[in-house]
Amino acid sequence: MQMQGLESKGSDAEIRKSSIRRISVEGYDTSLRMEDVDDALREHFASCGKIIHVSIPRNYEETILCRYAFVYVNEEDEEKALRLDGSDMGGQILQIKSYPFHENHLENDLAPMKEVKVYWPQQTLKVTGYDTSLPVEDIEIELEKYFSSHGSFVYQDETASGAIKTKAYIYVRGQDAVDKALELSGRSVEGLNFVVTKVYALPENPPTSGFIHPSNLIRFTREQIEDPNLCFITEGQQKKSDTSEGNQKKKKKKKNKKSKTREGIQKKKKKKSETREGKQKKGVEISL
Repeated sequence: MQMQGLESKGSDAEIRKSSIRRISVEGYDTSLRMEDVDDALREHFASCGKIIHVSIPRNYEETILCRYAFVYVNEEDEEKALRLDGSDMGGQILQIKSYPFHENHLENDLAPMKEVKVYWPQQTLKVTGYDTSLPVEDIEIELEKYFSSHGSFVYQDETASGAIKTKAYIYVRGQDAVDKALELSGRSVEGLNFVVTKVYALPENPPTSGFIHPSNLIRFTREQIEDPNLCFITEGQQKKSDTSEGNQKKKKKKKNKKSKTREGIQKKKKKKSETREGKQKKGVEISL
């Protein structure tokens, strides 16, 4: 039984391929940092259309980049990307070929670059294509089932015009899981037709485990940022703020304590001075 709102156009017999295409890229400088190669490839293919994802396999034990990288684009942009075969990128001539999801002719090249499971960081993929009128809980259940993900996060956001936008993310671990999700993107299977629109890049030193909450990916509008009546505090900032406030209280307490100590010393000095003065007066009276 299919959920209303998740049914695709046409029958289930018309199962089509993924709406995303994978191409392999060879010829870039493998001695560069992975982040630099990533940026260079995104810039190089920017004229072809939207870049969904860039993957540069590497040996995590030796941090050696593989000589093959993969660029993921929408189906309609694949031909433009393939035309860049033989183009120059930073003095390096690139060899660009189509590498469909069902093919594995590069397995021998990629084998030494397979990530050890313990090093699989969480990757976040943005998804669209579902009926936004459905309850958030129902969308999450279907997302996790469809992509076999490790979890999902769906939330509704009110726009400046008052309209409700529903945003959805799924979490997977490892490049193989990312490929699987991208391969399923846009396919009509059992009435479902989800589309992955973006794979968020990992930080330079991603945590080896743990959960990265997608609220960290929220971007505020210029109107919201410039509105003096609105204040946005992330969990990290709140913790920092609480810590800062606690430190201020400690400093104030320490300052008050120091002030009281100084005041006590002054009183003791004054009392000692008065005692000395009293003794001197007494001494004068006796001498007389």
